[in-house]
Amino acid sequence: MNLKNISLIIFVITSFTSQHVFSSESSFENKEEIESKTDAYILENEVDGLIIDRTMTRLGDDFYFFFSQYLNERHGSLKENLTVKERPTALSGSIISVLHRERVIYRTALSPGRKQAENKAKAAMNAVTSYLIRWKAQLSYQDTFDLERDEF
Repeated sequence: MNLKNISLIIFVITSFTSQHVFSSESSFENKEEIESKTDAYILENEVDGLIIDRTMTRLGDDFYFFFSQYLNERHGSLKENLTVKERPTALSGSIISVLHRERVIYRTALSPGRKQAENKAKAAMNAVTSYLIRWKAQLSYQDTFDLERDEF
């Protein structure tokens, strides 16, 4: 190979490398901008009023059905998200928990029987209602002089 061909190959390789570095830097900068805009949008427009079903058995499904039905009858426009979680036990039955923002607000042991699931769902709905009233009152009277509510 002659010197002219070698210099042409070096020129092509360096120009390709510099373009590749430049394009990857610009895409990295754009990606950060897109991610920050997306995160802000998601935090601003959170979905409210969900009752998430994390049950595994028919017994837990019955409890979830009655609980969500009673809660929607009493609180038609609920603004808080709740999770119904089930942990089946070895002997028989399940342990049912209702969570609000990763905090357990109601827990009960549920043995097989559709009627018991309905009664426990009514009790859970009453407990959740009183909890949400206390939680909203506490939130409204919280001192936010130094910190915002989400920083507590």
